[in-house]
Amino acid sequence: MSETLLINNILNTFLESKASDLYLLAGNNPVIRAEGKIITLTDQDILNPDTIQSIAESFLSREQLAELSQKKELSISYVWANRARFRVKFFYQKGYLAISLRLIPAFILSPKELKIPTAILQLLNKDKGLIIISGPFGSGRSTTAASLIETLNQNKGRHIQTLERPIEYLFVNNQSIIEQREVGRDVESFSQGLKDMFNEDIDVAFLDQFYESGLADLALELVESGKLLILVIVANSAISAIERFLSLLSLEKRTWGREVLPEVLLGVLSQRLLPKIGGGQIVASEVLTSTNAVKASIRDGNFQQLRSIMQTSRDEGMQVLDKSLLELVKSGQVNMEEAKKESTDFSSLR
Repeated sequence: MSETLLINNILNTFLESKASDLYLLAGNNPVIRAEGKIITLTDQDILNPDTIQSIAESFLSREQLAELSQKKELSISYVWANRARFRVKFFYQKGYLAISLRLIPAFILSPKELKIPTAILQLLNKDKGLIIISGPFGSGRSTTAASLIETLNQNKGRHIQTLERPIEYLFVNNQSIIEQREVGRDVESFSQGLKDMFNEDIDVAFLDQFYESGLADLALELVESGKLLILVIVANSAISAIERFLSLLSLEKRTWGREVLPEVLLGVLSQRLLPKIGGGQIVASEVLTSTNAVKASIRDGNFQQLRSIMQTSRDEGMQVLDKSLLELVKSGQVNMEEAKKESTDFSSLR
């Protein structure tokens, strides 16, 4: 079977199964994730290294193959047969090339469909400040961020610029002007992309990754200059997202950053995707918004105090993850065992 026919068969099965992710590893059958569950496609042949290499060559240009060979890792967006769009990651494990594909939904869902908390949506009315979207891999962070950007696009006249690697969702200008720059193709790095924004008439900036050292310095300076910045951080909670941000400050800017962050931070959303009873997935959310108590705790480095503040500040729109999980269990949308897996304090949840 040719590689083209093979990948077509696999992707057909993927779409029929309403899966979200596909994993291609040497020595294994193709594996998909559907409704949060891992499923091995035993009706498909076991993949060998040559087959995976051939699939990669069918996806990538000559220049991209050279970059993969040099860096041992590469992410792209890929349109398959005009039927589906994927974020594709190429990487090596145990010395062999592997490929993972994540489906990019065809349409950007609304905040109501994604159940984005009202407290986070209200932050879009601010002219400047920092909004952090966090969660572990596969928690729908990019989908939430895209929904926020599209909400601005439909309701506000803003000049929006994104820095992404790769570009996932494609935006069409509505009320706003949106420029999407792909790191590695349109700009050398996230840091350089942020530096470029200082000299441009930008109202809103978006970063879909946040890991480069010193990037936090530029992010705070950009917000201080009067921009609204939405960024995605891989973190398990709202509190750990703040700690992660501070850890990416350059050493000489740590003291400055701890003073500036609480003044510009608007809010943090941390989320999880859980299997929904009856099929599909549903989001559980944790929300931290900026209050005087939150600002003082961040400034003093008293991060443990933040959890207590979130538990007692529902009127400010705050919510701990366990409260969101509890509501999903009580409403019959998620079973207790699934909630337990994501809970940070199961005794409290129980």
